[in-house]
Amino acid sequence: MDKVTMNPPFGIGEPKEVEATPEILIPMMVAGWNQCAPPARREEVNIDVND
Repeated sequence: MDKVTMNPPFGIGEPKEVEATPEILIPMMVAGWNQCAPPARREEVNIDVND
């Protein structure tokens, strides 16, 4: 199942990843949620100090 990231109403709170089905999306959109880009994934960088 596909998933989308939704922003809460008025940008208050954290984005939420939900299933992309009408049963879930329609009530959220009526309540003020909107789709947004997924948050950037942070990659851990290991720096080898012996290089």
